[in-house]
Amino acid sequence: MNKLIAGVFALSLLTTAVSCKKETKTESSASRDTLATVMPKDSTGIPKTDSVAVPSQGTASTDNIITKNVGKYPHDIKLFEDKSLTERLKKVVGSEYAEMVKFFNVESPVVSENGIYKLNGCKQHDCPGYSTSIYYDAKNDNLNVAIDKNGKVSDFAEKGKITVSETLKAK
Repeated sequence: MNKLIAGVFALSLLTTAVSCKKETKTESSASRDTLATVMPKDSTGIPKTDSVAVPSQGTASTDNIITKNVGKYPHDIKLFEDKSLTERLKKVVGSEYAEMVKFFNVESPVVSENGIYKLNGCKQHDCPGYSTSIYYDAKNDNLNVAIDKNGKVSDFAEKGKITVSETLKAK
């Protein structure tokens, strides 16, 4: 009987030691807290959107990281690692840039409507407290950013205010 109790005790100690082993942290898009949405796909497997294609005008600005990645998440396309976009965003939002990037945790995919593109991100575990919407008008090569801090919205415009439809706002 004592051997049985000692064996059970030893087994439980071994199990506890193994389960308490230090875990190594790995970062992946699956480990991030993201807003998952399923978008319908066309026959080629590309997500469908209500967007209207904007013909290329031969400039790099109309075919950028935002317009090329409709349906993809900002984290997956490394949005804030794109030098040309980050330079523009820094100019538009100024001192708010670092905080905006820091709290762009819970994301929704890039969506578009009539040549206007939208990206959303908010603070993990506090989306109503801090959220950011980035709008890009491909036709006019214009960026707008709206940062909502506890209901107080600050709007930033690069070349003037982009008119955004209610349906795009809701996406």
